[in-house]
Amino acid sequence: MGIETGITELERIFTLQRSLTREQVSCSYETRMDLLARLGKMFETHEDELINAVRADFGIRSRYETILTDIMLVLSDVKFARRHLKHWMKPRSVKTDTFGLPGSSRLIPQPLGVVGILGTWNYPYGTVFAGAAGALAAGNRIIAKPSEISAHSAEISQRLVRKYFSEEEIAVVIGGPDVAQQMTSLPFDHILFTGSPNTGKKVAQSAAANLTPVTLELGGKCPIIIDKSAHFPEVAQSLVFGKLLNAGQTCIGVDYAFVPEGSVEDFVSALARQVHKCFGEIEANQDYTSIINHRQFDRLRGLVEDARAKGAGVTNLAGSGDGMFEAAHRIAPLAVTNVASDMGLMQEEIFGPILPILTYRTEDEVIEYINAGERPLALYYFGKDSAGRRKILGETHAGGVTLNGTVMHVFQRRLPFGGIGQSGIGSYLGPGSFERFSHLKPVFSQSKISVLSQLLPPYSSKTGWLLNLFKKLL
Repeated sequence: MGIETGITELERIFTLQRSLTREQVSCSYETRMDLLARLGKMFETHEDELINAVRADFGIRSRYETILTDIMLVLSDVKFARRHLKHWMKPRSVKTDTFGLPGSSRLIPQPLGVVGILGTWNYPYGTVFAGAAGALAAGNRIIAKPSEISAHSAEISQRLVRKYFSEEEIAVVIGGPDVAQQMTSLPFDHILFTGSPNTGKKVAQSAAANLTPVTLELGGKCPIIIDKSAHFPEVAQSLVFGKLLNAGQTCIGVDYAFVPEGSVEDFVSALARQVHKCFGEIEANQDYTSIINHRQFDRLRGLVEDARAKGAGVTNLAGSGDGMFEAAHRIAPLAVTNVASDMGLMQEEIFGPILPILTYRTEDEVIEYINAGERPLALYYFGKDSAGRRKILGETHAGGVTLNGTVMHVFQRRLPFGGIGQSGIGSYLGPGSFERFSHLKPVFSQSKISVLSQLLPPYSSKTGWLLNLFKKLL
């Protein structure tokens, strides 16, 4: 395992980085491009080592899932930033109001300073280094803490960062909740946190003591609404991908489904056919990810047992049996029907391969149900009814949406990624990362010719006449 970072060492690194940002506020285009290039090289050169570390954390996780959801996510942001950085860094001219003419106004992007990043275990590289790419593009220094739960991934992250960067540029610290708590108490210029809403609240509370701004990427119960016009086999194909990616351990994964009344049996059959096509037998399938640890496995099993005890029907979409493989921390894809609101799986984010299915008759029922809960990080809609689609989009809140698909909005570099309300604060990725980790400094250049001289005391009726004129021109 990596070298655990003591509190004193963390504070030393922070003090070093902070003092350097005070000595030199700016960061050149050439330096930023070099930093991004090194981050990209780190992931391209050590891909197999990074993949093997994630597999060691999960037990079984497909290399292709790690490439798609961790490595490609980081490389995509690195390459996108390098392509657009020169344009992003340019001062931005903005229109000057009449009162300031003939002066000029512009916005100058500047680094914030030192950015703290706290990642999570489900995507141990993506939740750390995709944000780091944006922070580097914006010219910042970074201290990052991967989750201690994905310890092998944290160790290789620390080792490779030390190989490719100085601690003045990026430092990866390792430790448990005490290190994370100390990080959030330091006066960073910005903190990016990915994790649960409960922990997010603690991060925000701790950061508030220093007035440190935060970006919180949390989670929540993300619904999928299936209109009666949708074609179930097409829905199943996309849903199996979006729900079972990383065995459902995904913050934007589908948490529960709305299916038209009377269609549940056909819908479950379509899901079962797609699961069999993609995975076949689950227990030894190397393409199907294990649950990260025994604690999470027991939590998920408890949700299923609670639902069954309260009258729900549980269907193993991959075959017979209960779908629980404790020794390997694996749970087969499960569909849960006859769902009630008092069941645990409807009270908390599931974060696993379990899909509760609710029925509905009208879109108003769906909208009312979604709006009665906390705002989700993602929402999905399948159907050909454009009026129904517009109604769902207009009358519900969500951090992001994919229509007639799942999870793909997060892979679109020009769309920012973030939550709303309980599912998060702020957004990043792509151009959104540069904006998030920059201060767009407003600068007004006053001309030698100015109305200011006409507004100096002593005031007179002429002053009033000028102010009335400007009020009309507002």
